[in-house]
Amino acid sequence: MVDRPRTDIVLGLLREPDGRVWAEVRPGDKHLAGLRAFPGGKRLNGETPRAALVRELDEEIGIRVRRARRVITLNWDYPDRRLRLIGFEVTAWTGRPRSVEGQALLAEPLDRDTRGDWLAAMPTANRGLVNALVLPRCLAITPSLGREGMAAWLARVESGLSSFTAPMLVNLRPGPEMDGEAVPWTSLAEAALAAGHWPVVNPSGDDACLDGLDARVGVHLNHRRLLSTARETVADWQARGRLVTAAVHDPVTMARAGELAVDLVTVSPVRATATHPQAKGIGWQRFGDLAALAPMPVYALGGVGPHDLPRIWRRGGFGVASISAFW
Repeated sequence: MVDRPRTDIVLGLLREPDGRVWAEVRPGDKHLAGLRAFPGGKRLNGETPRAALVRELDEEIGIRVRRARRVITLNWDYPDRRLRLIGFEVTAWTGRPRSVEGQALLAEPLDRDTRGDWLAAMPTANRGLVNALVLPRCLAITPSLGREGMAAWLARVESGLSSFTAPMLVNLRPGPEMDGEAVPWTSLAEAALAAGHWPVVNPSGDDACLDGLDARVGVHLNHRRLLSTARETVADWQARGRLVTAAVHDPVTMARAGELAVDLVTVSPVRATATHPQAKGIGWQRFGDLAALAPMPVYALGGVGPHDLPRIWRRGGFGVASISAFW
């Protein structure tokens, strides 16, 4: 494909107070006919993204936007076009959405339980937009065992799970053993679910640790597994309802995460950390450069915490991941 400028597409993610989200079904004569799509369209030269959103939603579904916030910007390449998808969560508007251009409209619940149905009914390019509407902004990664001993470590993790403001993403790591001691990953995942969180586990050498786990428990791919896991395996996990996350450090691993169509990535290390003192931080500029390549939500990791969220958002990120900020 000849390199060409990206076309900005603004999209309205209209959420009703009861949690239903509006979508249109693309007509038979349009690109990706029959699939759901979020209403919106091309930003014109000289328009701000918000002005384009207001105009497009007026023209396409007959509403006047009153309250909207930009939640995510994603790049997506088709064989014949390069797009920048700019998603706004719209929570207040005047008028009732109606078909102005002959398209069918629907409003259905979108949450963790229905996320899979929405993803199956939409183009792959919209996966990141759907996830941006349901994913928590904070990802807590469990600390290493250290010298405290297994009992104290378990007590600390369980205390955190009960005290965190739900919902949060919780990465339960590493594999099924720590320093030779078996860790009750299944019960920890169940405790995270019971507390309203989104648990994610790091599989060990094989995927046996996923057997018997609730389908709401996600899978994290570290560097090695990101490069070695087949797309079919990731698609199978996702078809079963599992969230799939990946660790990204450079353009190569970001491209691989895109090939696998994972649901979110962590980009690290933004700053040097006590847990990885040998790893020099990539800095905010580099973080922003990598976030700009992502077709999925990006979480900053490494020397950052919830107080950094505004800075993360300004650089195209979606959320924050940390060990020390949460435990």
